[in-house]
Amino acid sequence: MRRFAHAFVVAEHDKRHQRVIHVDGRGRIARQYDCDSLPLDLQLLHNGHLLVNMGMAIVELDAQFREVWRHRTTKLAFFSCQKLANGRVLLGDTGEARIVEVDPDGRIVRALPFPVPADCSPHYNMFRLIRPLDGLGDRLLVACFHDRKLAEFSWDGRIHWQAPVEGTPYMAIRLPSGNTLVSLGPTGRIVEIDPRGGVAWRYDMWDDNRLERGWISGISLLPDGRIVYSDSRHDRLVEISREKEILGIFQDRDVLLHPSTHILVEN
Repeated sequence: MRRFAHAFVVAEHDKRHQRVIHVDGRGRIARQYDCDSLPLDLQLLHNGHLLVNMGMAIVELDAQFREVWRHRTTKLAFFSCQKLANGRVLLGDTGEARIVEVDPDGRIVRALPFPVPADCSPHYNMFRLIRPLDGLGDRLLVACFHDRKLAEFSWDGRIHWQAPVEGTPYMAIRLPSGNTLVSLGPTGRIVEIDPRGGVAWRYDMWDDNRLERGWISGISLLPDGRIVYSDSRHDRLVEISREKEILGIFQDRDVLLHPSTHILVEN
């Protein structure tokens, strides 16, 4: 196993740190942003800025991690954030049980009331990360955490595709093939789902690598098929090949605790 050589930005969803950090290729913290509440989702923007969601706010940071924009809520919790091609921000608002698109002034442009089952407890477990499937966010890929499924919504509430998964989904990535890669939280698994809902590929951290089962949250996909995942339970990032071989592990609890969403960066 080689050394984990990637630089990365990561949201530490842990009250002991509660921050966003940029870790360089040598494993040192290059910069950090201390959050008001627990951060969860991240997006690296084309201008080098970073969009971050915390429980009560969405913030945009410049390349030096200085805050340049903020959108607030008074009711927990924001669970997802993505800036669209038109400059608006797509966010998951579990406090109001909805998915919302806001303009730079914070005005709501579109809102999708999200169906919440009566047995969804705590209330914020309705979904985790939401990803637009086109530049303007007309179709939305939602990790339906409580319902244990992936679903593709339009803003009129129609579900255009859905597939059950073998655990609580955290983050889904639509692949060029049309398949969907998704992390499954406390199962310690990542699966690839085909358009018919079948499992095209499955990774299990215990069965495949004999790693103590963790909580897989954020995932990133490299061009050659390698996958890096956040193991929130064991405070580490793990890189695997498509053949499920461990290629590297970053674990240094003086630097990193409870990683959620992460982004691999060049330096």
